[in-house]
Amino acid sequence: MQDNFTQLGILNKNEISRFKISLIKSTLNENIKRVLTQLGLNSYAKFNFNDLTIPDSKLALLAIEEANDIYNPILLKHCYRTFFWSAGIAISEGIKTDNELLFISSILHDSGLTDKHNHICSQQCFANYGGDYAKNFVLKNGMDTNNANLVKKAIDLHLYPNVDKVKFGNEAYLLSKGAAMDVIGSHYFQLPNEFIKATHKKYSRIDFKDDIIQTIEELKHKENTRADILYKMGFNKLANKNRLDTNF
Repeated sequence: MQDNFTQLGILNKNEISRFKISLIKSTLNENIKRVLTQLGLNSYAKFNFNDLTIPDSKLALLAIEEANDIYNPILLKHCYRTFFWSAGIAISEGIKTDNELLFISSILHDSGLTDKHNHICSQQCFANYGGDYAKNFVLKNGMDTNNANLVKKAIDLHLYPNVDKVKFGNEAYLLSKGAAMDVIGSHYFQLPNEFIKATHKKYSRIDFKDDIIQTIEELKHKENTRADILYKMGFNKLANKNRLDTNF
């Protein structure tokens, strides 16, 4: 399903049904994994905040400059947290990843929700727009086409709960999990509590919940895009129950 939606990210009837089913299955699987972890029947690798670093490559620094230009402080911190959750999940699951690609994908993944660009929400899915925007940005600044396509695909797919890492790449898989963790609290049990607290200390969650709910509720999202479907399925309730806002 994930490679069949149109360039604008507007789903047809069958794609909508599969997207909804995927969301439900993901929630059930998430609950099972969480319980197994709590019972000590499932475990993840341990690490701390200092084990992760933001890349200092030319492209990463340019992406930071771009992010500082287009995001408000709340959304900017969300994008940084998304990187740390994504990179942390990579460690917890023993997944190899290109740190530069993962960071650039994370820091630019919500460009379609910024004041500068959110007018596109009424025309197409903001995730697809963000993928194209990031791809053009990295190509302009010297990234090769293959890696630029990986950045685009990761951002295109970040609203899906289950991304096939074999088919679409580890970065796409990790970004979808990191973004979901920050917005609705998924996968938090995979990461050490002290790591979560240290990330929050560095990149505060203050006002994020209200801001992201307002963004999804008030922007005129094109009908049958994933943001529109998530809103209609009760996104605000999921965001309001995010454990990261109460337990950490």
